[in-house]
Amino acid sequence: MQLNSNKVIRCGLSVIVLLILLGQCASATNQPAVSTVFAVLVKRLEIKTASLNQEFTLLTISDVIVDGVNVIPSGSRVVGRVVELATKGKESEQSTLAIVIDKAVLEDGREIALQGIIAAIAAAQDGSLPSDPTYGMMHSNEPKMIGLGPGGGARPGELSPSSKAESTATLNTARVNGEMRKGLLLNAESQGAIGFSGLSLSWRLTTPPPVTVFSSNRKEIKFEAGTQVLLRMARPDLKKMRKSN
Repeated sequence: MQLNSNKVIRCGLSVIVLLILLGQCASATNQPAVSTVFAVLVKRLEIKTASLNQEFTLLTISDVIVDGVNVIPSGSRVVGRVVELATKGKESEQSTLAIVIDKAVLEDGREIALQGIIAAIAAAQDGSLPSDPTYGMMHSNEPKMIGLGPGGGARPGELSPSSKAESTATLNTARVNGEMRKGLLLNAESQGAIGFSGLSLSWRLTTPPPVTVFSSNRKEIKFEAGTQVLLRMARPDLKKMRKSN
């Protein structure tokens, strides 16, 4: 059993290696062996304030489809963590920030374990909505208490305040995702760092989990909210989906 498990691990990592080198990979059934998803960083991540095991969150702006099923819808969260930090100085020739991707968290609270890498990254565009992916959620309009019928209920043909709130949140999420996709600098074949001076990406894939390593010839490595990323990962295993606590 242990031998089979090791084979599965090596196979999954080999698929990711092939995807990095070739940009795409397909199984014998013409189903993608590796899933890709576009996402944006929700909150700034920078080396001078980061700590080991610090979590960060990405917001997906595309769907992950497996066998015709949307397993990770746009608007889901992808959670990762910092596993290594090194700042350029006397003991280091370059700054290094290494991260791993742990899981996807769906809107209903279910979690899916992930094994993947950041294959490409693009700097957030200043002065645009995509530079702050939480803008729409933080500045959503509160449902106005107007047009109410007797007793505070909604008039016929109008949404209740709670329904208006849900509708507003849904529309805001769709609007933010739409704006981000319009300004997307990455495509499915992208690789490396775009818009970052002196920054490079590499990957450690010999043992799980896969590690994405950002290296810079400068002291500072900083990713603003809205930074775009292309994730490549082994196809999510729905059997490992669980409800978060």
